[in-house]
Amino acid sequence: MLRAAATAALRRLPQSQAPRRQARGLQYASPERRPLDGARWALYARLSAHLPSGGMVEELGRWLRERRPLSEEQVLFCVRRFRKFKQNKHALQLMDWMEARGVNLELKHHALRLDLVSKLNGIHAAEEYFGSLPDIFRSKQTYSTLLNCYAEHRMAEKGLELYENMKAMNIVSDILVYNNLMCLYLKTDQPEKIPTTVVKMQESGIQPNKFSYFVLTESYIMMNDIESAEKVLKELQEVNSVPWSLYATLANGYNKLQQFDKAEFTLKKAEEVLDKHDVFSWHCLLSHYANSGNLSEVKRIWESLKSAFKKCTNRSYLVMLKALKKLDDFDTLQQIFQEWESSHEHYDMKIPNIIIQAYLDKGMVDKAEAMRQTTMAQDHSNYRTFCIFAEFYLEKSKMNEALQVWKDAKKMVKGQDWVPEKLVNRYLKHFEDSKDVDGMETFCECLKNLGRLDAEAYEALIRTYISVGRTNPSIPQRMEVDRVDIRPEMFESLKAISTEGVERWFSGKPFQLEVLEMAGDEIDVKQPTQQHFKH
Repeated sequence: MLRAAATAALRRLPQSQAPRRQARGLQYASPERRPLDGARWALYARLSAHLPSGGMVEELGRWLRERRPLSEEQVLFCVRRFRKFKQNKHALQLMDWMEARGVNLELKHHALRLDLVSKLNGIHAAEEYFGSLPDIFRSKQTYSTLLNCYAEHRMAEKGLELYENMKAMNIVSDILVYNNLMCLYLKTDQPEKIPTTVVKMQESGIQPNKFSYFVLTESYIMMNDIESAEKVLKELQEVNSVPWSLYATLANGYNKLQQFDKAEFTLKKAEEVLDKHDVFSWHCLLSHYANSGNLSEVKRIWESLKSAFKKCTNRSYLVMLKALKKLDDFDTLQQIFQEWESSHEHYDMKIPNIIIQAYLDKGMVDKAEAMRQTTMAQDHSNYRTFCIFAEFYLEKSKMNEALQVWKDAKKMVKGQDWVPEKLVNRYLKHFEDSKDVDGMETFCECLKNLGRLDAEAYEALIRTYISVGRTNPSIPQRMEVDRVDIRPEMFESLKAISTEGVERWFSGKPFQLEVLEMAGDEIDVKQPTQQHFKH
C-alpha cells in the first residue's frame, strides 16, 4: 500500500473536495455483481457532464450517497477514457481521489499515474513520484513508463542513461521497453537509430508489434525515405493485419511529398480497416484529407462520422472546422458552425475562435468584432480570443482597435499570469519604432491594469519620449509607485526626459539602484544628494 502517496493525494485535493477518512474505502460491487459495461459508461457519462465545471469529485460523492455500487474498475475505466481524450487533469484527479480513500493501486496503475503526473506537472514531478515508489513498484513497467516520459519531454541524455540502468538491471527484454526507446529516438530527432534498434530487438528474440511498425514507418518518413516506409507496410501485410494508423502514417508521408493520389489511396485502405466507433480515427482521416487538399473527401468523411455516432462531440466539430478553414471552404465553414451553435452540449470557445479567425482572414472585421463582444459578454472568450484580435490589429497597424482589445483584456481572459510576453514585446517595439508616445502611454496603462507593467516597459516608454524630444517629470514618481527599478545605464535617459522629476524624487526618497554611471564615473547613489545633478 502506498501510504505516502495516499497522504500526498489528500494534500493535493482542495480542502472542500478532500473526503473524510472512512475505513470502508470504496463501495465495491460484490463478485456476483461485477459492474457491467453499462455501469462503467453510466459513471463516465455522469463525470463527463461535470468536466467544464470541474465538479467530478462532488459527483462521485453524490454517486456514493445514492448507494450505487462503485468499484475500482469503474473509476479506472473513467481514468483511461479521460486520458485517451487528453483530459489528463481529470484523470489524475480521479486517481488522487482513489488514493485518498485508501485504494491500493496495482503496479500498472502506478505506471499510469506516473504518466499523468509527467504530462500535467512536468518531468521533475514525475521523477519525484517515481523515486517515492516502494521497490516493489519500481519494476520494468514503471521504469519503462519513466523512459517514455523522458521521450515525451525530449530528454535524450536522461532517457538513454535510464535505459543503460535498465540494461544493467536486466529489464530491457520487453517489447514495451524497446518501443519507448524508439519513441525517445523519434522525438529527439534521431530517426536513423530506429531501424537498427528494430534489428537488435529481433535478434533478441522479440518480434515487433503494430506500434513498433508505426514508429519504424514514422522514422523513414522523417528521413524522407518513403520507399523503406512502403516496405515496412508490405512486410507487415505478409504476417499480420495492418492497423488503420499505419496506413494513415504512410498517407502523411505521401502528403509531405505532395503525392496526393497515393495519399488518397492509402487513406481509403485505412478507412476499410478502422473501427467505425473510434471517433479518433475519423478525426485523423479528416485532418489527412485536409492536408491533401481533398475537400470532397473531407465532406464525405464528415457525413460518415455523423452517421456512425448519434451526436457529434465538440472535438469532432473542432477538427472539421479546422479542416474546412485549411481548405478555405468558407460557406461550409459557416454552415457547420451554425450547426454546432444549435446543438452543442457545452460551450467550447476553441470552436468560435476558428470562425473569428476566418472572419478576420476574409476582412469581415465587423462580424468578428460582433462575435468578440458577444462571447466576452457571455464570459466565453479566452486567452486565444484575446491573442487573435491583438495580433490581427497589430499586424494591420490598427492601434486604436488594438488598444481597445488590451483595455478589454480582463473581461476576455480570467485568471492571472496569462499576459503573453512575446506579444507585449511586439507592442512595445511597435510604439517605440513609430515614435508614438501617446500610444505607448496608453499601452503601459493597460499593462499596469493587468499587473504586467515592468522595467522593460518603462525603459521602452523612456526611449520613446527621448526619440520625439518630449519630457515628462512624473515618470520617476510613477516608477516608485509601481515599484519598478530600471537598469543603471538607463538613468541618464530618465534624467534627459525628467530632470526636475528626478531631483524632486531624490529630495526625499532613496533611489533603489545600487550604482549609476554618470559622466563616466561610478557614483554611489544609495544616499544621493543634489550635487549628483549639477553637470
